Amino acid sequence: MRNIKITLSNFSTIELDKLKNEIKRSKSEIIKLAIESYLAQQKKIKLQKAVEMMASEYENDSKLTEFTVLDSEDFL
Repeated sequence: MRNIKITLSNFSTIELDKLKNEIKRSKSEIIKLAIESYLAQQKKIKLQKAVEMMASEYENDSKLTEFTVLDSEDFL
C-alpha cells in the first residue's frame, strides 16, 4: 500500500475530526471508505450509461430485434 498525501480545507479537516471521534475510526479509514464509495458510485454511473446506450441501440436497430418474436414461441 502506498502512502498518499492529500490536502483538505479547514472545514473538511474539522468535520473529519468530529466524525473520527463520533464513529471511533481513524481519519485514514474514513477517507479510504469515502474514496471506495465514490469509486463504486462512479462505476455504477458508467454501467448505467452503458446500459442506456445499449438499450437505445437495441430499440433502434431492427437487426438486433429480428428474433425477438421467437422468444415467445414454443419449440417442443
